Amino acid sequence: SMSTPHLFTLLFVLTSTTAHAHAATSAASAALEPLEPAGNETESSTTGSDTLPEAPIANALAAASEDVRQYNDHVVMLASPFMEGRLPGTRGMELAKEYVEYWMKDAGLKPAFPQLEGSTDYRQPFGLAGIPMLEGQSLSIQGGTEDFAAGEHYTALSIGATGEASGPAVFVGYSIQNEEENYASYAEDDDLTGKIAVMFRFEPMNEEGNSRWAEQGWSGKAGFSGKVKAAADRGAAGILIINPPDANDPRANALSPFSMGREIADVPVFLCMPPVADALFGPAGKSALAMRQRADDAGELIDLGVDLALACNITRTTIQAENVGGILPGRGAFADEYVVIGAHMDHLGMGLFGSRDRESAGKRLHPGADDNASGTAGILMIADWMNQEYASAPDDANLRSVLFLAFSAEESGLNGARHYVENPIADLEKHALMMNFDMIGRIENKRLGVFGVGTSKGMSDWIEPIFESSDLEVVPADSGGGGSDHLAFISKSVPSLFGIIADFHQEYHTPLDTSDKINRVDAVQAAYLWRDIAMTAAALDDEFEFVAQQRGTPSRSGISVRFGIAPGNYSGDGGGVLVGSVSSGGAAEAAGLEGGDRLITWNGKSIADIRAWMGMLAEHKPGDEVLVGIDRNDEQIELKVKLQASN
Repeated sequence: SMSTPHLFTLLFVLTSTTAHAHAATSAASAALEPLEPAGNETESSTTGSDTLPEAPIANALAAASEDVRQYNDHVVMLASPFMEGRLPGTRGMELAKEYVEYWMKDAGLKPAFPQLEGSTDYRQPFGLAGIPMLEGQSLSIQGGTEDFAAGEHYTALSIGATGEASGPAVFVGYSIQNEEENYASYAEDDDLTGKIAVMFRFEPMNEEGNSRWAEQGWSGKAGFSGKVKAAADRGAAGILIINPPDANDPRANALSPFSMGREIADVPVFLCMPPVADALFGPAGKSALAMRQRADDAGELIDLGVDLALACNITRTTIQAENVGGILPGRGAFADEYVVIGAHMDHLGMGLFGSRDRESAGKRLHPGADDNASGTAGILMIADWMNQEYASAPDDANLRSVLFLAFSAEESGLNGARHYVENPIADLEKHALMMNFDMIGRIENKRLGVFGVGTSKGMSDWIEPIFESSDLEVVPADSGGGGSDHLAFISKSVPSLFGIIADFHQEYHTPLDTSDKINRVDAVQAAYLWRDIAMTAAALDDEFEFVAQQRGTPSRSGISVRFGIAPGNYSGDGGGVLVGSVSSGGAAEAAGLEGGDRLITWNGKSIADIRAWMGMLAEHKPGDEVLVGIDRNDEQIELKVKLQASN
């Protein structure tokens, strides 16, 4: 007979196969080639039935091990379109959490969170800021005949607030105070109360349209933050930013996307194109270029003689996200210590943020099969295996408890992992080791990266024999590696290992990260490796002593350049990549980057997170120069960086 969960999974196998029927036949055939018996289960499960030429998928599954078939079920289920890309706050994510919790219970795990205030059984809730949504917007010049089109001539920006504002339009130049350059847009007693501040983007320019204050790019005064705050602090009822004519910057020729980050001002903030500027400056007999050149020379306030009306409706919701966790209880002298085995189960939904496919962002489902249905499936398998091994261990064995954690909201800034380390089930000193899986489904040439071998004193001595016995080629590194949930634990001095594909693929964070491309066999081998490491760590007599590492940019095949920073824990509200530290002698140091900076743009393209940034790095070769936009203490700066070779 077939249990309800297995039947449910089978239905999703069929659903997913139909949903991805557009994939090329050659791609589907290639995806089936790895389906061979896994290393720890070498016997075929074929029951004697003849293979059928017209049923290649059935034949491949019949020839695979039970573990590979179970892993296939998990990945196809979690990456099914029915799960809606597992974006926190969606019904699909709720279903994914139910699925993960079911299999934790099935593996015999005990609820992880009933003792924590506000948590229940297998769930650990936490608040998460939702994606700001622009529900409506309008811009008009009172008494004017122009009909401006939203999204073409203007857009509201998420750095402003929802609301309506109308009043006299006052030109404030660049809205900048720069004592070092003897430049001031405002006098000490200037008051903008009840007025709409109209300002140019960037900062004073020369005849070539470049900054007068920076040798390359723009100075820290050019960013939106300081300019907008300067007007809002003087009482402006609304703010209109104009893309300046003849600026030597491609961003001046297009509207920026609505969602630019957190709210900076509590009034509506709009960005507009030249037709709006021409209508504003026309009554004063001035062109936009003439007004720009006037502001280039000196700051001043000019009443434009027209009234401007702005209105926008921006919704900002709070989502309740949840980590899902279960415990395999230990025994003996080590029972009150924990080995944590984790993976994030969330992904990007429709790709409103974080998508590497600009044409599909917000429009097409991002299934997240490799990122990170693959890792979630792995920890569910390990939970079942370790429960069986614990059950068969001698009664007098000393074994650490194992906490299995499926994190939420990793994609928006490690939020679930960060919440857990601030609200753990036991003192973090009792957390001996954290093991994180993120993207183990697209292993090529049997290469798996394992970062963090140097984060615990003496760990390499006992872990290297396990590496050598694996069917995979383990590519180890002492440091903790890239931006995933283990970094929250490293920040709290918990030794951590990070398992991830050694060779980067271009489908990640796109709608093409689908389950048909998953290498099930080698993903199961990665899970076997993690199980063997966890079993050894659970029984190890030695103490786990944290060793801080100088983290570098994670290297993957296909990335031939080195930027020269150690990424830090980045927050979801700002996006981008936080610079934890700058490597001595590296490209970033030579360009003037500092610890605490946040990388936000790359050659004019927004950086969603560390994974998106790594994809950008993969497109370059040593010697390339890139224009990098950074946020430094809420000021936006652009620096030109000459990339170095990775070796």
